[in-house]
Formats: sequence, structure tokens, C-alpha cells
Amino acid sequence: MSTRRRAILWQSFGSPDKPDDIEPFLANVTRGRDIPEDRLRLVADQYRATGGASPLNALNRDLIHRLGVALAELGIEVPIYFGNRNWHPFLCDTVDEMQRDRIDEALVIPTSAYSSYSGCRQYREDLAHCRPAFHTHTIKPFASHPLFIAAESAIVRDFLAVHAPIDPGTTSVFATAHSIPTAMASTCEYEEQLTRVCQALQELLPDGPTIQLVYQSRSGSPRTPWLAPDVTDAIREAAHTTAALRRVIVIPIGFVSDHQEVRYDLDILARNAAIEYGLSFDRLATVGTSPTFIAMLADLVSAWVNGEDPNAHIPGANARCHDDCCLAGSNERRPT
Repeated sequence: MSTRRRAILWQSFGSPDKPDDIEPFLANVTRGRDIPEDRLRLVADQYRATGGASPLNALNRDLIHRLGVALAELGIEVPIYFGNRNWHPFLCDTVDEMQRDRIDEALVIPTSAYSSYSGCRQYREDLAHCRPAFHTHTIKPFASHPLFIAAESAIVRDFLAVHAPIDPGTTSVFATAHSIPTAMASTCEYEEQLTRVCQALQELLPDGPTIQLVYQSRSGSPRTPWLAPDVTDAIREAAHTTAALRRVIVIPIGFVSDHQEVRYDLDILARNAAIEYGLSFDRLATVGTSPTFIAMLADLVSAWVNGEDPNAHIPGANARCHDDCCLAGSNERRPT
């Protein structure tokens, strides 16, 4: 039996936990990027509009707890450490803690389902910067994992069980994800992966409206092209072009948890855009709420514990990731 000490490293973006954290958190996010002060004040006001904090850290801790429970049910006992890019607990501090605990190898789980510089490669760069002395194996973007698709589908199916039928003549359905610069998108499979998830969800609406892929939360210079259309623009366009439109449904497929960009850009901005035109608005849950999502993570961890490559369980992951994939392609990176 191996005596090597194994652990899981849960790697995320970070978020302010209280109002006093907002400005220093944003300083960490934007350091070296020459973001105008008025832009930072605007984002800080957005955090205050949702209560002066983000739930992301708490949601990550809940996911970590649920994963630990699922693993224990499989007879797998490994500690799970939590490290962030931009706020406490900082990743390098967590790596230091793991080294003090004499961890020999770790499975790294970044909290991003899709390929992109900020959602994949940058997490790897963050970890390399911390110079872990232990061996690491990182889970690759998992949007194509069958259980991820099943988890997203379950959320839509649960909604339809209560709200069906969905009239295509009076309803628009949008699937949203964080926008990224088009130059960044050209170096990865971000759009293709999102499109495949939309296609899987569309199968649940064979007689319903077409699910439109839209984006949200763009920032940076207005001169830099980002993926479009924005969800609020898409809602307004649908209201102008569909006289019988009465309802908007938004599915946040690009997000694991209901963090700031879901709570503000969807629950406030997109909802207000719908209300402006007298439309009802439904925003579905993020995938992290699904037990099937936790089952997917447990499957990947179980494969690793049993000596397998967990990424072999993610269709196309090993072929997709290579030395030149997910390069930034632009100085405009995901902001907050």
C-alpha cells in the first residue's frame, strides 16, 4: 500500500467576503492592467448593490463539503485544500500549508468547466508561480464530461417539470456565459464547448424555442472586440422583434456557482431588461447546485485515486490541451 500523502487542491477565482474587502480584492484582480479608476468604482458599486460581498467563497466551501461527503461514501478519504487567485485563502498560502502537511501529490480541480486562458491556462500559471514541491495533476476543462451535461440537463428538466410547456411563440430562452475577448476565444474551444452544451439542452425542448447562446460581464476597452451578443442586448432585441414575446428564460451554463456576475449581471441587469418590456423573467440555477455535478467530480477523483488519468474520463480533454492552447491572445483578460 502506498504511503504517499495525497490531497485535492480546489482552485478558484476568489471573492470579497465583506464590504471592506471590495477595493483590495479589485486591486488584486486588476493589478498591472491599467484599469481606469472610474471603472473600478463602478464594479465596487455593483458589489455593494448585491450586499457588499460575493457568495463565491461560501459556495466553494459548500461544494468542497459536498464533494468530501460523496468521496467518503465511496470510501475515499483525502483532505481537500482551497486556494484562490485573488483573495483569501490565497493559492500560494494554501500550497505552503500543503507542504507543511507533507503532501506528496495533489489532484487540482479548477472551478471552470470551459477552455480559455482565464478559465484554464491562467490557473495552471497561478499554480506554477507558487512552486509546489509536491506532484500535481490538474483536471482539464470538463464541459464535455457526460455527467456535466447530465447535471445541466437535470436543471432544465426540473424547471420544465414545473413550467412546461414552453410556448416558442411567446418565450425566448438564452444560455449565458462570461464573455471573453474574441482574440482569446480564437486560441481555445470556448465557443464550441458552450455550443455543444446548448445543443444538448435543446434536445429537452424539441417543440420549444431555440436556445440562443449569449454572453455577459464583458469589460475592458470598448475598442477591444469581445464575444457577443450581451444577454441584456439580446433580451431587448427579442422584445423589439417578437411582438408576442411574454417571457424570458436564462440558463447560466457558463458558471459553476451563483457568484457576483450571476447575481448582478443576470439577477439585476438582465431581469431589469426583461421587466422594462413587461416580460416575465426566469433565471435557472447554476450547475453546482446539482448532485450530478458532485457525482462527476467524485468520478474524476476516484479515477485518480485508483491510478487512472482522470482526464481520460473527459471526452477529448487530452487531445484538446497542448502547449499552445488557451494563450491569452489579448491583454484584455477576464476582469472580475
